[in-house]
Amino acid sequence: MKSTHLVLFLTAVTKLLAAENDVLHIAKFKDDRQAAVSLTLDDGLRNQDEFAVPLLNQYGIKATFYVIPGLTPETNEEAAKKKPGDHGGMSWVRLKELASQGHEIANHTWTHIPLTKIKDGQRIDLEPAKLDAEIGKAFAAIKERIGIAPFTFATPGNAISDGVRAVAHQYHPVIREHCERFGAWPPTSKDFTAAQANAMVDRYLKKGEALVWMMHAVTEGYNAFSSPAVLEDHLKYLRAKEDSLWIDTFAHVSCYTMERNASKLTGSVSAERAEFTLACSLDATVFKQPLTVVIPVEHAIDGEAHDQQSGEKLPCEIRPDKILVQVLPTARPIEVTWHRTKK
Repeated sequence: MKSTHLVLFLTAVTKLLAAENDVLHIAKFKDDRQAAVSLTLDDGLRNQDEFAVPLLNQYGIKATFYVIPGLTPETNEEAAKKKPGDHGGMSWVRLKELASQGHEIANHTWTHIPLTKIKDGQRIDLEPAKLDAEIGKAFAAIKERIGIAPFTFATPGNAISDGVRAVAHQYHPVIREHCERFGAWPPTSKDFTAAQANAMVDRYLKKGEALVWMMHAVTEGYNAFSSPAVLEDHLKYLRAKEDSLWIDTFAHVSCYTMERNASKLTGSVSAERAEFTLACSLDATVFKQPLTVVIPVEHAIDGEAHDQQSGEKLPCEIRPDKILVQVLPTARPIEVTWHRTKK
């Protein structure tokens, strides 16, 4: 009897999920992709710039660089004096160039000291003034030098506590807490392969979740790869999966996810027209990521979307079984129209 009830329950859930996919809804990820992946690189190492950045740019992938402002040199000449795997091996000049290319420059504390640790079985945070300085001073420096306030934050060693979270959230909407290590363990080993990385992506695709990679050194330094080819082979794999995988900075994926979870979509769909509003409870001056609204419709052509108040046209893509519209959640009325071809 219990088994029968379970089968009936699962069948009902399956039908409900299928029904949700047949009505107007917000895509789980941008462009209605199945999963997402973000590459984050810690510590601002020069060999990241020398080897990872050219590969990222070659494959058109934007990454997140967690930098340490208190160890960041002013000029490229100063940065060149550091060893390839030393912290702070990219200058402010270079970091601003990376930001102009679309990469995210994010906060990894002022000096990379532990913010929290376990001592005698008890968790002890850095004293409040120092904790605030490590996070807040780094935030202010990145905002001033890059011209963009860092959206995300990562602690040294991924060590986290409620106290650290509270301070970090005073400055950043997002803390990197759940990530996968792109590299071998122990970090002195170089056994990590592109095949392992690719298999991890497949697992996240199957789950329909967002994968966040944590990387450090590429050739020399903490948790370095056996070769830059490991990264290149993985980037090739990501690009081969781009129809189902959204590849973007941790800030962009996190912003989309938070907006999606805090938004309400209200509307209706008729034969060749949809009307809806998309409202979000988050601060619109901070959260500025368009969301993908999915209109299930088959055999559509000549689709157009516009803001009914301003008349502004919105990005609109027609696919065989749906129309995708990119919309900022401003609660303004949106109209989408299309024609149908004969089956």
